[in-house]
Amino acid sequence: MDHPIPDVHVAAFEQERDGLWQRVEQVRAAVKDGDLALLRELGPVIREQCRRGDDRIGGNLERRIPEIDRALSDAYDEAFPLAPDADVCTVLDVPWATATRDAALRALLGAPAWGTPPLDEVADRVIASGAVGAMRTLVLTPLGRLTRPAVTRVLDALHARDALDAELVEHAFTVDRWLGNTIVGRDPAGGPPPPPAACADAVRPYVEEMLWRLTSAGVPDDELPQVVVPRGLRFVLRALDWAGEERTGRRLGAAELTGAELAELVAHLRQCPLEVRLRAFHLRREAGDAEGLLPVLGLEPASALLRLVDRIEAGAVVRHDRELILAAAEAAGPETIERLLAQTPCELVSAVLGRNRAAVLKRVKNNALAGIAAYGMLPLADGETVLDRYTALREVAKRGPKLGPNRRHSHAAAIEVALEHLAQVAGLPDASRLETECEIRLADDTPPPWTCGDYTVAVVMDGPDPVITVTSGGKVLKSVPAAVRADARHAASREHQDLLRDQARRLRTGVIERLVATGAPVGPQELAGLLKLPAGAAMLPALLWRDRTGEVGLLADVDTAGPVTAAHPFDLYESGRLGHWQAEIVRRRLRQPVKQAFRELYVLTPAEREAVDVSRRFAAHTVTGRVAGQLLSGRGWRTHGEYAEHQATRPAGNLTAALRCDFHGYFGMGDVEIGELCFLSGRERVPLADVAPTVFSEVMRDLDLVVSVAGTDPARLDSPSRAQSRAEVLTALIEDLGLRRVAVEGTAAVVHGSRAVYRVHLTSGSIHVEPGGYLCVVPDGFGRKPHRRLFLPFADDDPMTSVVLSKVLLLAEDEKITDPSILAQLAALAPR
Repeated sequence: MDHPIPDVHVAAFEQERDGLWQRVEQVRAAVKDGDLALLRELGPVIREQCRRGDDRIGGNLERRIPEIDRALSDAYDEAFPLAPDADVCTVLDVPWATATRDAALRALLGAPAWGTPPLDEVADRVIASGAVGAMRTLVLTPLGRLTRPAVTRVLDALHARDALDAELVEHAFTVDRWLGNTIVGRDPAGGPPPPPAACADAVRPYVEEMLWRLTSAGVPDDELPQVVVPRGLRFVLRALDWAGEERTGRRLGAAELTGAELAELVAHLRQCPLEVRLRAFHLRREAGDAEGLLPVLGLEPASALLRLVDRIEAGAVVRHDRELILAAAEAAGPETIERLLAQTPCELVSAVLGRNRAAVLKRVKNNALAGIAAYGMLPLADGETVLDRYTALREVAKRGPKLGPNRRHSHAAAIEVALEHLAQVAGLPDASRLETECEIRLADDTPPPWTCGDYTVAVVMDGPDPVITVTSGGKVLKSVPAAVRADARHAASREHQDLLRDQARRLRTGVIERLVATGAPVGPQELAGLLKLPAGAAMLPALLWRDRTGEVGLLADVDTAGPVTAAHPFDLYESGRLGHWQAEIVRRRLRQPVKQAFRELYVLTPAEREAVDVSRRFAAHTVTGRVAGQLLSGRGWRTHGEYAEHQATRPAGNLTAALRCDFHGYFGMGDVEIGELCFLSGRERVPLADVAPTVFSEVMRDLDLVVSVAGTDPARLDSPSRAQSRAEVLTALIEDLGLRRVAVEGTAAVVHGSRAVYRVHLTSGSIHVEPGGYLCVVPDGFGRKPHRRLFLPFADDDPMTSVVLSKVLLLAEDEKITDPSILAQLAALAPR
């Protein structure tokens, strides 16, 4: 039951209803006179009157006037009787959506009683038939629903037959004011633009005349045709005197002008007051030719600077050239700069010139992206060093992970731009060189070993981790004595340990993870710089590298005189050397900083090859949206709303990985059902077989992590690929440690203990005792302290691996078990 009309709308409702009853009488008179042309003309007019009235009174009109709709339906059914055997196009050929026609259309299409019947398939059949009359009907009908692309296809087909006219185009843009998106080729979501429609040039004059007529009548901006940019000086001149909505004035003022029209505008402006000239200047900035108006403002020397300002303000937060900005500013001169920036404020240009330091610092504090980028461009203050600014930017970067999933990406990108800008201030070629030099200087401040009584204290790297060692009599102590902790120098050592830990984390999760995942080349100079870092010197030698000759080996064994790339496990797998290097890494007790030799590997399945361009490997997995969004964001994905073409995307080499998901709202609002994955080149799908295997593997690794960690089904909390990775680690350990009692069978480790035979599932870690039974091994703290014989050949970002393998090693020596809980279970399950 409808709620009462709010008092504020009652008078307007009665006014709108009375106006519509007058239309009903007008329709009835036309029916009586047999004036079908007038009836066709009145149909869309009344529909537009209903829509505007509904907007005027907050949606309280159309659902409250069923008697008016019935009266109009009866009149139009009488004027346009429908034969029982009418086809779809005949049913659609009516100016008013009568109940009779609606029922007939649903019957012909097999459409349900709810919703608006879709007409896209009908449109495609009509286009194929070439029937111009039927195509016109599809555009003009009030029945059914054509999508925007389908309307555009119909207009293209009519254009091909020279059958476009003002009635069709204006009706189409009245029904859908944003139809211009598909006509001119524009993606409203900001993606790669599709090509313009074939009818674009033919449609434009009709839209221009429609816009001119409607703005002459003072029609509100949200009722005007959008997107299609008008052409001609008349629009700009109207905008100069425009007193209506500012949005409309800006659109008129940005009309396309020929060179001759721009010259005519300049001549006109010379006779105008300054305020009119300034208005024209601001209007033409959006059109991109405001530079031509600088002479009438006395700002002609600022041409180059204005071009830079327009480029900076119109684009995303990206690297800009400091020297170009300084040169343009020098050409303009101080007074001209002052006047130009008063009209076209630009944070980055002002930062280069050192004019807005306080404002930029405030913006950085608030995590404003453009402010962060501008911070890198500020000249160094008195007493400030490049290292000070670099350290400050790294502190700002630490705030990024606390932001929302997509915001943290843009925040991190702004930090990278700021570092590029700071490199220019420092006179260095790029941010990579800046980072290396600053990190080396930070590491160079390592406090030398110091003594406290009989103790010697030092900060050293233990693989990828910085540690404080305390030795006494040549022996490394397991804990720090109280006397050392009380020494003020211990606090300084702790501070430096934290500094090196942050440096190691940045190198491991940023540089090294990227190198392994992408195979990006590392030149000799860059490699030398990384090796100067304590963390680099500790971590890089443990990776496998491929040199310019194709040789694969540890860093000490390859040719580093040329570029090298971190080997991806797929390359090792394809060459048949993966197992060899896994065993060698374990044998040498190398702890790789990221998973490389034992990295999860994903290759195309037969089902994916058969599907050609889409993977459904993880489809139908339900995950917690908030956790999934955080995981995807941390691995470079951007998440989108439910109505986006794809709900998650990330760059994948020179392609885009695109994932569909099913949910209501966006990531973070409840559960998400994972759908199909594809790879896009522009807007086109790429066959999976044409995607680089390493790129495919890394994208699938991301999704596997999501369904494993964020999954809502306990049976799917881990994946076969992760189990395979643990099996490979265990296989290498079996050989290295001589574990004769242990064997790997599929996704389980079979342990022939002295008390029982155990099967440890490599996915869940559950233990089954043969012939039947379950062994619970979860003592307090288990897994936080790995088994004494366990060595993991990578920095462990997967605690379950440590837990599973520690259980295997524990059971392989079950005669040494002393835990009473475990022994009691074994006595009941497998007495010996």
